[in-house]
Amino acid sequence: MSDLRTASAEPLTGPAPAGAAPVRQARRRAGRLVCWAALGWLVYLVLEWWVDGRYWFGELAGAVPPFLFVLLPLLLAALIPLARGADRWRTGAAVAVALVVGTGQSGINFGALWSPDHEPGPDSVRVVAWNTNSWNQLLGTQDHFYAFLKSKKADVYLLHEYQHLTPDRENRQPVDDLARLHAEFPGYEVAVQGELVTVSRFPVVAKPAVGPARAIAPDADWDTRYRQAKVLRTDLLVKGRTVSFYNLHMPVWNSMTDGPLSGAFYRHMREGFAPREEQYAGLEDDVAHNPNPVVVAGDFNTTAAMSELDGMRSRLTDAVGASDDLYPTSWEEGGWKPFWRTDWAFTGHGVTADKYAFDPPEKLSDHAVQDLWVTVPPAPGPTNASPAGPARPKAASGPPNTSQTKSER
Repeated sequence: MSDLRTASAEPLTGPAPAGAAPVRQARRRAGRLVCWAALGWLVYLVLEWWVDGRYWFGELAGAVPPFLFVLLPLLLAALIPLARGADRWRTGAAVAVALVVGTGQSGINFGALWSPDHEPGPDSVRVVAWNTNSWNQLLGTQDHFYAFLKSKKADVYLLHEYQHLTPDRENRQPVDDLARLHAEFPGYEVAVQGELVTVSRFPVVAKPAVGPARAIAPDADWDTRYRQAKVLRTDLLVKGRTVSFYNLHMPVWNSMTDGPLSGAFYRHMREGFAPREEQYAGLEDDVAHNPNPVVVAGDFNTTAAMSELDGMRSRLTDAVGASDDLYPTSWEEGGWKPFWRTDWAFTGHGVTADKYAFDPPEKLSDHAVQDLWVTVPPAPGPTNASPAGPARPKAASGPPNTSQTKSER
């Protein structure tokens, strides 16, 4: 009896199959790897938040394609089942925090998923902002260039890189195309400062200097204007209301031609960090003290993950809310890396965006064209009492230019 009872108590299962232990170990290692990857990405986000905007090398942290701030956590979330025990909840917690922190830096326009198609309003003002790639010196023909611009039928053009490259392509030099601009856009007014050109169907009533451009001497040469005047503000009389249009091309944070394996790349980052921050600070200060309705558009040379946009986002509204694109990008058009939106548009102080799109540049530039329709608030009275913008004497007076508005000439 005792022998029978003992035999029946023994397990009926046989020995574990050969190779089961290595499989369990491999799965355990994979789960641990997923956990460490999730925690590592979370640490990266914290470091990126800490160094970006504070130190010159922080620009690198925000230079990754912005969609990765959502895509990587989602991929890690799909791998959570590989983790076991405490590693599973650690991975889940890290992924959840990473999504919360990174979604706002992803550049993804989630509103496009549920908002209806956007259309211009009956009284919309059409604004085109575009980096012209050295005034179409390198791509296409000038006839194609001007035909393309005119096909937009914009009320206001905010154009950048009104310049040519030197024969060795190492430096920039001024270009004089004003005669053709006036011929192609009869009835429009033209304002020029350094590399920036604003072409407007509406009268230009003032052109206050912004930020470092306030220090430009009246007799300054073009190179000085190019370096210091990265924002061209024109106050336009739009339907009885003075509206400030900011045309900008911020300094680029890196030296793409040198590449990240060269010392020149990092020297450019270090030396250009302070001037770049000064331009952003000057723009933010001017907008903050400007009582007029405002439109700010141009090549910010900044991705959705970089902190330089924080000042604009806190004061104005990103026009992407009027876009139908889920992941809008503007650079590099025609290249192998169309991952970034470096061109931005903001509205505020009563101006609202009705429709916003990035149009193909027809191989004339490596930047897409910002096509923006805005509604301007009605004038408060029969006339606008303060066309010059801010009352601050410093902001209201800007140095004269070699090329002024048509009315000034």
